[in-house]
Amino acid sequence: MRTGVRRLAIFFGLWAAALPAAALADEHIYSYEPGSAATRTLTATGLSFQFEKRPLGGVSIKRIIQTGERGSADLRAGSERDLGPGGLPAALAGERALGKLYEITPEGDGKAFVGAVCPGAERAWLVIGPLERFKDLDVQVVGRDAGAAAARHCVTLTFSFRNDWQLPQRTPTRPRPVRNLPG
Repeated sequence: MRTGVRRLAIFFGLWAAALPAAALADEHIYSYEPGSAATRTLTATGLSFQFEKRPLGGVSIKRIIQTGERGSADLRAGSERDLGPGGLPAALAGERALGKLYEITPEGDGKAFVGAVCPGAERAWLVIGPLERFKDLDVQVVGRDAGAAAARHCVTLTFSFRNDWQLPQRTPTRPRPVRNLPG
């Protein structure tokens, strides 16, 4: 019984210690120029990726922004299960996946972005290689047509690193104490 209580106390102690670390995650934007003719055709001005670097390692890409344009789309972690039979290996038709799978959400400019990078697809995912400062980037686009049993490879986009920005940290707002004025 005491072992269970001790484990629970350790768990909550570690959980509480992790909370401030999560608040310290850094948000960045890396901007890329088209690195190939196919990429230039689809993204003439390039793309920027807004992402979060976590203190304990790891990166979570949150949004893609069309550099120099108004378009953007949110991303969420993708599930291979949504790609249909065979998952990502089948969708890439034998090509090696270059990174993590992210789904383009349909909200905002998401549907238009899906239509641009994978014509005919109802849903699309990006397999994004590691985001590293001063390093070029390859992005594999996978799409799933309406009624199709499985996803297909649409295009591989090649980008050249251009610039980076660190966004200001968001600090939680604290309520101010109310002072009673003499009255």
